[in-house]
Amino acid sequence: MPAQDPKMNLGPFEFRPANVKVRGKPELNDWKGPLHFAIWCQRASPWWIGDLINRGEDLFGEEFGEVCGETLSTEMVSRYASVARRVPPQNRHPDLSWSAHAAVARLTHEHQRRMLAEAIREGWNSDDLLKKVREFVKSAKD
Repeated sequence: MPAQDPKMNLGPFEFRPANVKVRGKPELNDWKGPLHFAIWCQRASPWWIGDLINRGEDLFGEEFGEVCGETLSTEMVSRYASVARRVPPQNRHPDLSWSAHAAVARLTHEHQRRMLAEAIREGWNSDDLLKKVREFVKSAKD
């Protein structure tokens, strides 16, 4: 563990790698912003990781693997990078989970946009979307 763990403060909320410390007794309304921030980070972080890995590999090649170290499994590094590479930023919807985007990653960009838009319209979760993608791929082969 590094000598200085990263931390970030949002008012009385101190975010650390494995916990949040709360100073005092913040008002109920004060909790909404930090909670939404934490959820936003959780949803955005697979994209950040994938984009950073892809760009780092573009710039530094295999050497970049040393930067990743042992922080993530090789499988997760590969998965984040693959989905981020195959689903371009313009196709990504912040209202949908990273898993929903992973479900459409093997489709063409045009089909990704269509399926993701339909998922939003129909209220599909990532499992629903994965089933629809499988049906679509199967029907395209027939």
